[in-house]
Amino acid sequence: MDWTLARLGGGYGRIDGAVYTTYLVVTDEVAEAEQDDFLRIFSHRPVLGPEARQWVRPAKEGTMQDVMEGDDEMLQQLLDSLPIERRLAGLTLEERLAGLPPAYQLLALSDEVLRGFPDEYLRSLPAEVQDAIRRRIGRPSP
Repeated sequence: MDWTLARLGGGYGRIDGAVYTTYLVVTDEVAEAEQDDFLRIFSHRPVLGPEARQWVRPAKEGTMQDVMEGDDEMLQQLLDSLPIERRLAGLTLEERLAGLPPAYQLLALSDEVLRGFPDEYLRSLPAEVQDAIRRRIGRPSP
C-alpha cells in the first residue's frame, strides 16, 4: 500500500492511499498558525491567554487533579505558562518551601535576618547558598 502525505499548509496534511482519506493535524503548527490558545493546551506551545486557562480551571467541587488525571504534561505546560506569582498564589510559606533542603530554605529569610548570621555559620552552608546570601547582604567571601 502506497500512502502519501500531501501537505496542505498551516499544520494540516492529507494522507492519501488508504481506504479512506485521512487528515493530519500537527497541533503545534496549527496552534501557532491560527493563534489558537485552546489548541495550545494540547500542543507543546505555551498557553498565552486567560480564556484558555479558564477553560481548564476545575469546577468548584472538583480539583485540578480530578480534571487533569493522567494529563501531567498538559498540566505542566499550563503551569509553566503562568507567572510564578500566580503559581504560588494561595500557598502558605511552609508549602512554598516544602521539599527544599534546610540550607536553601534560609534564602526565604529577609536580608536583615541574613545579615545577623556570622561568617562561621555562612561557611557551613553549601557554596551556592553562601554565594546567594553574600550577594544579597553585600558581604564579601572571606
